[in-house]
Amino acid sequence: MNNKNIRVGLEIELEGKLYQTLEGKLVEKIIAEANYEPEENIWKNILEGHSFKVTEKMSPKLFELFQSVKRKLNYRKPIDFYITNSAELNAFALTRPDENDADIINLNSALVSMFDDDELRFVVGHEIGHLITRYARVVKLINFVFPEAEKMPIILAHKIELWQKVSELTADRFGYIASPSVEKCVSGFFKMASGLNTDRIDFDYKAYIADNEKILEYFSQNRNIFTHPVNPLRIKAITLFSESNLYEDFTNEKEFTPDDKLNAEMDKLIAILQTISSSPMDAYRKQFLASAGLIMASVDKNINEDEYESILESLSNYTVFPQEYLNEICHTSTEEVFKSSIINIIQQNPAERFQLLQYMANIAFSDNSIFNKEINFLFEVGENMLGLSRREIAQILASTVQQGFIPELYR
Repeated sequence: MNNKNIRVGLEIELEGKLYQTLEGKLVEKIIAEANYEPEENIWKNILEGHSFKVTEKMSPKLFELFQSVKRKLNYRKPIDFYITNSAELNAFALTRPDENDADIINLNSALVSMFDDDELRFVVGHEIGHLITRYARVVKLINFVFPEAEKMPIILAHKIELWQKVSELTADRFGYIASPSVEKCVSGFFKMASGLNTDRIDFDYKAYIADNEKILEYFSQNRNIFTHPVNPLRIKAITLFSESNLYEDFTNEKEFTPDDKLNAEMDKLIAILQTISSSPMDAYRKQFLASAGLIMASVDKNINEDEYESILESLSNYTVFPQEYLNEICHTSTEEVFKSSIINIIQQNPAERFQLLQYMANIAFSDNSIFNKEINFLFEVGENMLGLSRREIAQILASTVQQGFIPELYR
């Protein structure tokens, strides 16, 4: 079984889509031709000058521990290991593009001091997992294409955020292979979360797992805003992997077969990572944005690219996969979803009817054209479904024309 089979399926899928979306091959060619100083080389210079490089002569025990993890994960390319003076319990890995240049793994001194050997093996295995999946390659592309992150389209930002989180779950699997002890993986997470050493308290890893199960319930209803998955979710994912047929087949060097049970449980965890909002009201809003957008855009019998992108951009505030959700709505009774979503929203927040019509007007004018059918339909929806007066409707339309309508000069 090769390393690819160990990876979380969605991580592989998202990596491929992001690389394609960012025009990876062409952008990497441009970067190479432009002869930019690789970020990895800058880090190499910093670490060589300001950190401790782990060598066989200077630190034989640590050197052998790191090399043993490398051998266990069958990572052939050389790696330079560094330890940097820092109180933060953290580590990172960098892939260097030239096959002759050693990749880089840095561990902060606080982590090396506090973690025991098995916990360190998990961390190093995790970082080598990132090297195996070439995580840093895609991160480099993202940072190059979007040097100002705030200018990134929200639809792409959500996908990148999800990919980063799922990539951590993949890397954790390699960490567990390097240190196959749930207790040691969990104690490592405890130390990172608390900053405490387990010799200072009576640490019970099974009780800690049980407590984390309760915390996971909270995050099933609330969005995780961090770049990494929350620790309770990571602990659950590692536990599932340790008990899986996939891990057993891997350790026994059996031929790969899909592990449906593991995949089903992982889907539940990934659903938590995809949560942007879980309130009933936001569910109605999402239904409205999709159904109203489709209906409004098709009034002139032609949904163009600008209208479609406007719908997807609005949906991106509520779902990581707006296109897939829009397709779901397309295969339902769109008109019924449209009507019921309006009723549910207005029942709970009558004042929102103005924003609902504003959204529909934005979709109508997003193609830089104004059609009589669209105007008539907006008045019909505004009067009969939203309870607005003709003057209120006209004021919303007038405001939309002034703020968002750009006439096409060449037709």
